Amino acid sequence: MICITGEPLQAYIFMGPIYYQKLKHMVLDKMHARGSGPRVMITIQPTEGRSRNGGLRVGEMERDCLIAYGASMLIYERLVLSSDPFEVQVCRKCGLLGYYNFKLKTGICSTCKNGENISTMKLPYACKLLIQELQSMNIIPRLKLSEA
Repeated sequence: MICITGEPLQAYIFMGPIYYQKLKHMVLDKMHARGSGPRVMITIQPTEGRSRNGGLRVGEMERDCLIAYGASMLIYERLVLSSDPFEVQVCRKCGLLGYYNFKLKTGICSTCKNGENISTMKLPYACKLLIQELQSMNIIPRLKLSEA
């Protein structure tokens, strides 16, 4: 029947049971926060996923929004300090990564064979890993340093 006029419909109508499945998406099941926790051994970055107590990811779009807003200290804190900070020794003369000699308590350039032109800087560990992987393929990235 049509509800307003009460005239019968000129169509076949099927009546029967309909089964609904209730979706159980609760906020308490999805909520996740982390201050510090486990890290991946290879990249020293926080693990992925809520089940592994992983870190919250700052993706490309979030990074681009932070850059557009001009929040440079927040970008540095999220992408370096709370992710995978690493201190490297860099030669100012040749621009290659050096190493820290614990006996002499000084940085040494493995190419120049001395520690006169060594600077210490903080990089993300993933960046240091990328530089070393490129060097293993005989692509030599050099870092140009200037006084800040």
